Order: sequence, then C-alpha cells, then structure tokens
Amino acid sequence: MDRYASAARKLAENIRYSGDTLRHYDEGDSAVAGRVLGSVYQNELRVSSEVTPGLADHLKSVCSQLHLPANSVDAFVYASPDIQAECYSGSTQNCILRFSSALIDLLDDDEFMFVVGHEVGHFLLGHGLARIENSADSIEYYIQQRAQEISSDRIGLISCQSLDVAIRAMMKTVSGLTDEHLRFDVSAFIRQLDETPHTGGHHASTHPSILVRCKALLWFSLNDAFNRGGEDFCRDELLKLDQRIQNDLDKYVDGPAREIIKEAEENLLLWVIANHVVQDGVLDKKEQKTIAELIGEQNLERLKNFLSEIPIPEVRDEVFQRMRTAREDLERMIPTSFEMTFREIEEKVSAALG
Repeated sequence: MDRYASAARKLAENIRYSGDTLRHYDEGDSAVAGRVLGSVYQNELRVSSEVTPGLADHLKSVCSQLHLPANSVDAFVYASPDIQAECYSGSTQNCILRFSSALIDLLDDDEFMFVVGHEVGHFLLGHGLARIENSADSIEYYIQQRAQEISSDRIGLISCQSLDVAIRAMMKTVSGLTDEHLRFDVSAFIRQLDETPHTGGHHASTHPSILVRCKALLWFSLNDAFNRGGEDFCRDELLKLDQRIQNDLDKYVDGPAREIIKEAEENLLLWVIANHVVQDGVLDKKEQKTIAELIGEQNLERLKNFLSEIPIPEVRDEVFQRMRTAREDLERMIPTSFEMTFREIEEKVSAALG
C-alpha cells in the first residue's frame, strides 16, 4: 500500500473503537474477491464519471477526505427495494462497495457520503472479508461485528463532516422515509433510546441499535479534534468515550451475550478443576477451601455430589468428557480468543491447586 493509502489507514486506526479488536490485514481470499468482482461487473452498474457523474464525484470526495487514492475503491449500484450498502475486500490494496438503488434514491448527496465513508471504513480498518465470513455459533463474532459498526460510523462522520448529516442518513435508513416525512430532530431521536426497555437485543445481530450508534456518534462529535477539523485524536479521551459506548452496548445487547460467555467460562473452569481433582486423587479440606474460592461454595457442593455419584472406575473418563464438552462449547462461542482464555483457566487452576 502506498504512502497515501497508509495515511488513510493511520487515520482510521487513530479513531478505531477500542472494542473493535479483530483485524484482517492479510491478503484474504483472492478467489472470493474475484468472484464478487466478476459478478458485480457483469450484473451491476459501476459508479463512474461517465455514467453516474454525481455519485462518482461524491465517491472521490470521500476518498480525498480520508487520504485514500480513488483507484482503491470500485463502487457499484444494483437494483433492489432493500436499503443496503456493503463492502468487500480481498486485499489491503482495494475494496468493492455495493449500494442498492433504494439507498441511492433515499439519501441526499451529503448523506450518501456518510454511507460511503462508513463502508470504506470497513476496508481501512481491516474488517475486509470478515463481513463475508460467519459462524452461527460464535457469539464473539457478533460482538465484534457490532463493534466494527461503531468504528466505521466514525469514518463515515469524518467523510461527511457533519453529525446532523450522519444521523439523518441513519434515520432514513432505519425508517425508509424521505425528507418529505421526516423532521430531523436529532435530540428527540436519540431520546428514544432512553425509553427503550432494557431487555437486551438479540446477540446474533451484526449491527447495534441505530439509536446506540447515533448516541455514540454524538459523543464522538464532541471531541475537540473533530471540532477543530483535525486528525490528532487523543487516545485517552477516546478510551473514556469508548467506555460510555460500551456501557450502552452492554445495556442493550452485548451484556446478555457476554453473560452467556461468562457462564460457559465458569462451566469450563469447574470441569478443569474436576479433572485436576480426579487426576490428583485428593479433595481434602484445604483443597476444598481453595476450590470454593475459585468457583464458590455452591459449585463446590455440585462438584462433590457429582464425584460421589460416579463409580470410581468411570469417574476419570466422565470428568474428561464433561471437560471436553465444556471446552467445545466455549470454543464455539469465542473461537478467536478461546486459546488464550483456556490457557488462563489452566494457569489459574494450576496456580491454586498445584
């Protein structure tokens, strides 16, 4: 990537949301990218100065605002009543943007620039083919997808340079309504979040609530660097801001998802301890006290009752099978961070029980 594209990536990294931790900066799957590119060239309308001059100008303006060479981005429009925008990338050098005709018709020029910047943000932040891959059982995947949206919204805001424009674009995309039917009262729209029941969203959602995203952008827009029109964002200030955003995400969707992961981690810890006990052959008062400190009295009693009910010749195999099942369950939920988490659990048990 040349120095201009590197400047664009540096800008994106500088404002990345701290909860967005999965990066995909390898060259990806060129075959998948090739199939996508071949399909869109044959079946969709390429954004160009000759055919769609207005859209092409806005695309170039976004690239200029982000210090990205215009030839790094190919954009296409396809016929659809759905309001959609997508980014595909098979390398660190370029990306493919796709916009539905309904989205183009719905947004004005500035709002379109926010959406373009948001999608280019996925490319600059290395989200790339992560937007194609999926794991239906991976809670971690969906937590990361939601975090990526927060990051990319910031790139969209930098691209259009207006909080009102950004939130108008989101209000339109969530409602499907045009200017004719909307009064763009940003504060009233965001206050809708305060009236939302704290029941938690579905953890298998790739996007946070539009309201959470709007509130996150509002806080980001108050940053001094953004208001000065500069790019020197203070990480300490952003980290404080990120914590407020994380609180909202936890309240409305990520919290229940993280609780499921926590329960799976605790279950694995229980069976790692059980495996240590049956291998060691000792469960004296001192060891019981230590185990209670690790997993609580209730789980200690659960473990003791389990061990007392299984015939001695079978107990090792049974505990091992339970531990393996618990391990597989947790790995499905957090495939990327599983190995590190499992090592931490093993080290904790080893340090406590020897």
